[in-house]
Amino acid sequence: MSPSRNANPPAADSPWMRVSIDEVVIEVTAKPGASRRGVIGVTGERLVVAIHSPPDKGKANDELIEYLAREMRVPRSALLIVRGETSRSKTIRVVTHEPTKVASRLRKIANSK
Repeated sequence: MSPSRNANPPAADSPWMRVSIDEVVIEVTAKPGASRRGVIGVTGERLVVAIHSPPDKGKANDELIEYLAREMRVPRSALLIVRGETSRSKTIRVVTHEPTKVASRLRKIANSK
């Protein structure tokens, strides 16, 4: 058995999600100012998430992070917007010791829409 046998976990079957050993990276399109909060679906290579808050002074980003953390059952501190802080198109990194569980939860909420 080589030491790198876990270097390539099972590939994500979703173009909007990349799973690695200690993190999951997701491509998200935020829809601020929505009447209902939650995953709308998948468009192209992005998970589309509606949130109540307006895109004002980071409120929408805070709500998006809070929503995703709750859905994935990880602490808010595990999520980091690595690209798109001021854009609707965002790249979010989730640092976790259980990337396959997080990926599974994300697939489940994405497919329920």
